[in-house]
Amino acid sequence: MYMKKESYVMKMNLNIREDHGKNLPTIRIAKIVLNHFKSVRHGEIIMNCGKKHIPYGTKADILGIYGQNGSGKTSIIEAISILKCLMSGDEVPDIYADCIDVSAEYSELEFTFDVQYPDNNGDYPSNSDIRRVVYSFKLEAVEKDKKPQVQFIKKSTDDSAQMPSYDKRVRVFDEILQVGGTILGKKTPLKPFLNSTKSELTPSTRVRLLLGEITEEKRIDIQVNKKLASERSESFLFMDEMMQLYENNGEYSVYYQLMLELNLYATGFILVFNSKMNGIVNLSYVLPIAVFGGYIPIDLTRINVYDDNTLKVITDTVDSISIVLSAIVPGLQIQTKIGAPTTDEEGIESHYFELVAVRNGIELPLRCESDGVRKLIATLNSLITAYNQQSFTIAYDEFDAGVFEYLLGEILQVLQTSGKGQLIFTSHNMRPLEVLKKEFVYFTTTDPDNRYIRLKNLGETNNLRRVYYREIALHEHYDNLYNDTKRAQIISALRKARTEME
Repeated sequence: MYMKKESYVMKMNLNIREDHGKNLPTIRIAKIVLNHFKSVRHGEIIMNCGKKHIPYGTKADILGIYGQNGSGKTSIIEAISILKCLMSGDEVPDIYADCIDVSAEYSELEFTFDVQYPDNNGDYPSNSDIRRVVYSFKLEAVEKDKKPQVQFIKKSTDDSAQMPSYDKRVRVFDEILQVGGTILGKKTPLKPFLNSTKSELTPSTRVRLLLGEITEEKRIDIQVNKKLASERSESFLFMDEMMQLYENNGEYSVYYQLMLELNLYATGFILVFNSKMNGIVNLSYVLPIAVFGGYIPIDLTRINVYDDNTLKVITDTVDSISIVLSAIVPGLQIQTKIGAPTTDEEGIESHYFELVAVRNGIELPLRCESDGVRKLIATLNSLITAYNQQSFTIAYDEFDAGVFEYLLGEILQVLQTSGKGQLIFTSHNMRPLEVLKKEFVYFTTTDPDNRYIRLKNLGETNNLRRVYYREIALHEHYDNLYNDTKRAQIISALRKARTEME
């Protein structure tokens, strides 16, 4: 038995010109604002790069989010996942319809980016050319045209599983893109350059730079695209059809340049590792290998088949992962065992292969390794990229899941002291609070109208872990960090539950 999958193809609807490609900027998320998103009525987080300038070529930007269960940590990761879909021109999955606050008509999300260009020599930092871009949009859950049906999903065995499809989808609307900073050598205040809140795109002067003179035919194309984006749960501003219109009709302006850069950043330089990914790894069924722009799924239960180009990507990635893995877990390596050549139904040359773990010269199936080891393997390539690439953003939900506490602290310390990219993560493990700088940590609160805060008035020598525990227990400065639970109430509830069972 073997699993044959589609070739790994990187979606890149980008038209970066050669002269532009030599001057690509570093992009980082500087601020996130959520309104009526899941349990967050209002919450905002300002990354360290948003509070003060960090030379992007020298320092990493890290954000750890801590708090009790159900307090809004995962909301940030899911918001970034939606952002990636929209700016990549992809559909927002139906599952995110559940993220819209049921007490509100819609959710509103806002992301601020720092966009820094290299100097004339191609070096960072360049203090003279830093722009700020703000992308805001609204989401609502709308009923699907068709009634929900039960889907039958075939497992690897002869059994079938039933999974209800979602009866709602996400509609994206009222998108606004703003830019400010140094534009063509001039300091420019933050202003919209694409606004879709009205029937026609505004402001007209900047829209013309992207789309040329708006003829009646072009106006119809724009309106059709807007309707299509609404029906397909996509961004109107970043959908493939609009990106093509920008290319065919507009000037090569700084605004078109920004659209290309944001699209490139979302497509290739944002990677989200959510709770679904954690679940896949824990099942010992599929191992998602992080690569540029996404993941390649490797089936751990059978022999895989991929075309030769994709297999080279897998082999090179596995080799890099194995180098770092052996430093983290001494004596452990992973290898790609390539088998006989074959061809698919289209005649594309392919190979059978599988991944194996090697401990002290002994090969073992990778599925036999622990959840923690597989989690490391699944995420290491993205960590390698974040360590070396200043324009790479990783968002991890439950970054600590299955990872040894001390090792978790070591990894974060290495990224903090000598990494270059951006890491945003949630965790229940308190070890990072002992090693991260206080400006790299936010805490959730019990107040849905002010869901995220930094602890203030902390000295350089304060142990953030101890301070946080003390605040939870004593409420010396903050009374909204934790909903108190009483041990006696837990005992009483457990006894009552047993009585109900009897």
